Amino acid sequence: MTLYSTVGNLPFHDFQVNITTSGKRVAEKFRLQPELPGVIITKSTKMLGMISQVRFLEYMKLPGNKDFYSKKPVSELLDVLSTPPLVLSENFQINAAVLTALNRPKNYVYEPIVIVLSNGNLRLIDLHDLLLAQSEILLKAYKMIPNRTEKYQSEISELFPQDEDNDDEHTGLLLESKSPVDPIKNKLKK
Repeated sequence: MTLYSTVGNLPFHDFQVNITTSGKRVAEKFRLQPELPGVIITKSTKMLGMISQVRFLEYMKLPGNKDFYSKKPVSELLDVLSTPPLVLSENFQINAAVLTALNRPKNYVYEPIVIVLSNGNLRLIDLHDLLLAQSEILLKAYKMIPNRTEKYQSEISELFPQDEDNDDEHTGLLLESKSPVDPIKNKLKK
């Protein structure tokens, strides 16, 4: 990771289903792959929405929902559970993606992010993975600061060498020089 790494460098998940896919199939996939952050619902190749695993499972735990929606197509859950997805290009920088994600309304902040790859395919990134990547970038930047500071200080020393016997000669000359205002002040006093 570098300061300019993009979301395309992050691990992503590919779980997409057509609008006719049953809620039962989605639930089974989440059970088998608990690391999946959510599911993208499509019609042909167009994304209709995204449902996070957390919202899906919480909703299915409510009385009667599991039996009802396990037999219905997942598209019927879109009106109830779909959140406005944050859709970013794979070239979006990680630091900018974190700011964008955290500026969503509070009830959507932890929702997965939809990434559009250069070939047009859609993928999901978990906010947790995005934040870990940003932490890694910030840690590397923090570690670079002392090295850069030392490097720049040595470059400045080479440009403006200090003679230990002679205090800053340039500053001394400036302090000794007379102000152009002094002659005017003297005339006004007389």
